[in-house]
Amino acid sequence: MWENADRGEPEFRANGWKLVVRSDDQGARMLVCREGLVASSARLGLAGSRLGPCSERYLRGDALHLSFADTASEPIAIDLVLTAIEADQGLLILESVISLRTSLLDSHPAVELQLGAGHPLHPRWGDRPWSQVADSGSTLWLQAQPSLPGEGPRVAASVFCDDRDRVSIDAPALIERGDLRFFGDFLEKGVIRKVQPWWVWSNGPVAPHLAEQIGHRLAARPLPLAS
Repeated sequence: MWENADRGEPEFRANGWKLVVRSDDQGARMLVCREGLVASSARLGLAGSRLGPCSERYLRGDALHLSFADTASEPIAIDLVLTAIEADQGLLILESVISLRTSLLDSHPAVELQLGAGHPLHPRWGDRPWSQVADSGSTLWLQAQPSLPGEGPRVAASVFCDDRDRVSIDAPALIERGDLRFFGDFLEKGVIRKVQPWWVWSNGPVAPHLAEQIGHRLAARPLPLAS
C-alpha cells in the first residue's frame, strides 16, 4: 500500500518490496528496494527538457497521482498515475499512465524512461540502454543493459508496452541508441497524449512464460480515459 502520499516522499510497501517516489525538475524518480539486492533507480521525465515543479500529489483509491504543471519557463506538462498491479515474493508490477500536453503552438516533446547505473542513490543516467527481448504481437518486452558485475546483484527491471503504446515509441532512438522514448513528433496545443507502460521489477530474470502472462494482462487492461 502507499504511504506518505501527502507529505515527504510517497512509498509503496508490499511483500518485501519498497518503492520510493521522488520528484524534481527532471521528472519522477523511482527507487525500488528488495532485501538482499542492490536497489534499482528509474526515472520518468522529458527527453532533453526540464519540467515545472510537481504541483499536485495525492492518492485516489490505490493510485498515486503526480502532476507537473506547465509554466511560462517550462511549457510542457506531464500527469503521472502509478498503480501497483501485483506485488509478490518475486515480482513488483507497476502501471505508469503518462499524460503529456503543452501550452506551446509548436513543440515536439518526448517522454523518456531511464534506468540508473552505479550507486542507486547517485545514479548515472543514460548508461543502461534498452533493447527488445520479445515481441508477442500484442505486447513488446524491453529490458535495460544489466548492471556491472562489480555492483552486486541488483533488482532487475523490464518494461512492457502494448500495441496502443508501441506506435508512440521513438523506434530510431530505441534501435540506434537504446533510448526508450514515447512521442517526439508534433504535439498540438490542447491535445493530450497518453501511454500506460508497465514496469516489472524482479528478483532475477523474468521467465518467458511469465513474461507472456504479463503481456496478456497488460493487453487486456483498458487505457483510462482520465487521470
